[in-house]
Amino acid sequence: MIKRGAEADIILGRWMGIRAVYKRRKPRPYMFPMLDDQLRRHRTVREAELLCRAREKGLLTPAIYFVDVENSTITMQYVHGDTLKSLLNNPEDRTLKAMEDMGRILGSLHSVDIVHGDPTTSNFIINSEGLYILDFGLSYISRDIEDKAVDIHLVREVLYSAHPSLYDAAYEYFLKGYEEIVKNASAIIERSGEIEKRGRYSRREWIV
Repeated sequence: MIKRGAEADIILGRWMGIRAVYKRRKPRPYMFPMLDDQLRRHRTVREAELLCRAREKGLLTPAIYFVDVENSTITMQYVHGDTLKSLLNNPEDRTLKAMEDMGRILGSLHSVDIVHGDPTTSNFIINSEGLYILDFGLSYISRDIEDKAVDIHLVREVLYSAHPSLYDAAYEYFLKGYEEIVKNASAIIERSGEIEKRGRYSRREWIV
């Protein structure tokens, strides 16, 4: 077991003699069984499709070996390397370059209307091949600026909370890579700022 999540378990194993990762969506006992089964199957297929679409775009993502729809399980490539999170916790010369690459990757997804949904520094792994993006479990298709802006907002939130000492430089390099790819980047970034202001206002109202 590599990770036990709320929606799925990530298990390290072997597939046809090579190391592989099994992402298995778990039944949720609080849901009506038939509905839960349909949702898990649908999300499994959607995740596999979006992984393939991102890979066709030229991004580094885990290769899919097999999709077991009946058991809501995706078998995929095991990607070795360091997470971007660990790199930011122990900065090296390549750290800010990796943040710029992260911006390009998220920008490339947005340019084909894929919203990642969980662009944390834990979902990016760097190795000798480059920077991989993982976990498309919350991803979906959308042309809406608001949806893409939420991705940017999440990146900012993660950097600010988990890597405060590097926040300014890391976010600047991220935006540099993102703006290089996305034509309407300024509108999306501006909307992410509005989302942040809304959040602050809501938290202040809740405290009052």
